[in-house]
Amino acid sequence: MNKKITLDISIVVSCMTGMALSYVYLDNIEKNVSLTILGIVGALSLLSVFDDFIQIHKKRDRYHAERAEISEILLLGEDNNITDTWDIYRKTSLVFGKDEGQNQVDISLKNTDYAGTVDGEHAVMNYSNGSWYIEDLDSENGTRIQRNGEDKPYRVSSREPCKVEKGDIIYLGLAPLRIR
Repeated sequence: MNKKITLDISIVVSCMTGMALSYVYLDNIEKNVSLTILGIVGALSLLSVFDDFIQIHKKRDRYHAERAEISEILLLGEDNNITDTWDIYRKTSLVFGKDEGQNQVDISLKNTDYAGTVDGEHAVMNYSNGSWYIEDLDSENGTRIQRNGEDKPYRVSSREPCKVEKGDIIYLGLAPLRIR
């Protein structure tokens, strides 16, 4: 729980305690003034707590809605049939390559027909500001991207991340990966 919510809850509890004590120990005018002031402050703090919870849930829902766009990476075979899939839900960074012990890869193409064209650590895909971006890691055979609906892939730079969208096909060497 964040500090603002904790502080607001503390104020609400303090106001309720003050109201109870005012009711028991104060007389007419003092009691009414005290109950009114503490009631208003407590109610405003309680509204602030509810507003904070609503904002937290809206941010969380917006985060999941944005991330719901891309959820899987599919390895395609010769006839564009799916030969392997990787779920990327809740991921923020993925390293593509061949898992050969010293390499730290999330998506390994070591045991595929395309392994000979893929480096140990070939490319990286990162989630930032609501979108996924891919960047080549100076691989020998390069990384290319074919936009959904376009005929021809183009090369991805190792110096400038390239935005990836649902339906795109990424080529790591000769390995075609569809973004879904």
